[in-house]
Amino acid sequence: MTTKILIVDDHPAIRTTMKDVMENEGFEPKIAESGEEALDLYKSNNYDFVLMDMQMPGLKGVEAFRQMLQIEKKHAKFIFISAFSSPELEKEARELGCLEFLQKPIRMEEVIRLIREKLRTSILLFIENKPLQDRVFNELEKEGYTIERTSSIDDSLINIRQIDYNYIVLDEDSPGLEQDGVRKTIKVTNSKSQVVEINEDEDPYLVIKRIKSFSNNGFSI
Repeated sequence: MTTKILIVDDHPAIRTTMKDVMENEGFEPKIAESGEEALDLYKSNNYDFVLMDMQMPGLKGVEAFRQMLQIEKKHAKFIFISAFSSPELEKEARELGCLEFLQKPIRMEEVIRLIREKLRTSILLFIENKPLQDRVFNELEKEGYTIERTSSIDDSLINIRQIDYNYIVLDEDSPGLEQDGVRKTIKVTNSKSQVVEINEDEDPYLVIKRIKSFSNNGFSI
């Protein structure tokens, strides 16, 4: 399935360059020259990622993002681009759930790497505690990862035997036999999955930090 990307920037040369690069990478880009046009396109189309300029005449990037999030649909992952340092706007965009905030001039290979990293990182979320599972899922989804979740040890082991996930997230308070079963199944299937643990007393964002720590040390991705 082709990855669909909406590129939003009021500068024609930037729009054209980004569109050409995205097409050469095998993505399906669409361009908009304003926040208003982007909002109209977003309402009637489904995108996997939105590359949004922060400062545009008319509807600004963060406000367009805010309005897009109010639409009843499965939302894209948002990457903001800005020519100006604006800690307040960056904080606001991140609180709304943007994937990344990049400073111009941007390196297109960094944007491509970020998109491909999110597309190919798969996570199995095996947590029987439903509130904890929901909290961790929401944090992972904000980061743009591909996530499957299960609260059954049997379903988890079936999935692990069939899919080589990048990461498997476990509740460290789950029974030891279940944790042993997951680790043994990873081993016998020669999987390269990394196990990430969390418990209900910890901030769910710690899962993201642990995944990034694995990645920075050369694991999985």
